[in-house]
Amino acid sequence: MTSPVVWQDAFDRATAAAAPLGLTVKDALAQDTASNTEPWVYFETASASSGRLGMGELVDEETGQIWLHLMVRRGTGAINAITQRKALSVAFRVPVTPLPAGLFYDDQGFDPPNKDETGNWVRFSLMVDYRYQDIVLPAS
Repeated sequence: MTSPVVWQDAFDRATAAAAPLGLTVKDALAQDTASNTEPWVYFETASASSGRLGMGELVDEETGQIWLHLMVRRGTGAINAITQRKALSVAFRVPVTPLPAGLFYDDQGFDPPNKDETGNWVRFSLMVDYRYQDIVLPAS
């Protein structure tokens, strides 16, 4: 499960980094791909695990990935897309705003486009690993 704190912080960071590039960040469940005429960023999260750090611990740690898929028109070339993806990457490596308590962004991965995919759009993906620790309050 992705915590709302993680989702919102990552979405806000991606949106802030994308704005100067002229890119719109779209929620995976709220996007309308039929209306896209310019490059955009498809945003999604994937949680790998969530659990207490030890027996009796009140701290829960969630780990997962933030995925930013930069969608560009086929035939426009790679260098601009790679430059834009790099700018999105920096937003998670050098945060300009403080991270929420317990949230850490770790390693990143870059998924190359698949030239064999069909359609008018090609994706350049950025994956950001995260850890989020919060307190599990005992039931009263």
